[in-house]
Amino acid sequence: MNTDYLLKTLESFSSSPILKLSIKSSIFDNEEGRKQYNKLIRENVQDKFGVYIWCNSQTGEIYYIGMAGKVKTDGSLSNHSLRKRLLASRGRDKVTKKDIQTNDFLKKFMNVNKIESLDFYVTYSKDGIPPAYIEAVLLYEFHKQKKCLPRLNNSF
Repeated sequence: MNTDYLLKTLESFSSSPILKLSIKSSIFDNEEGRKQYNKLIRENVQDKFGVYIWCNSQTGEIYYIGMAGKVKTDGSLSNHSLRKRLLASRGRDKVTKKDIQTNDFLKKFMNVNKIESLDFYVTYSKDGIPPAYIEAVLLYEFHKQKKCLPRLNNSF
């Protein structure tokens, strides 16, 4: 699966140009790394709804396709924006039972998999197009070509 193919698919659903952020593993080498990651997200990602893609900067391997902004029963979108999603917990540690923040999750994932840099592609959905729909289209296209999901997506 080619990242360019997914980005081309994504363009028709985007209300603005697709934002690309590169997160180098070296950001986490110093004790301020977690804060630097959070600052990068806060300064560049808006409090809007949409989708994002994580991929390896060197190989182009797509690791995750995600979204923020679920439709509630009254038709409104949830208050969990892309900025909040990229700063939020990614689940609980099975041993400590504590929440794993995205910055800690990425630090460990990049370290374990010897990833030097991740590219984040972020886009905001056009009015009237639910982010869950866009995410589903992207996951479908990925699955159609690869017969699997990105490594960090658990289900579709």
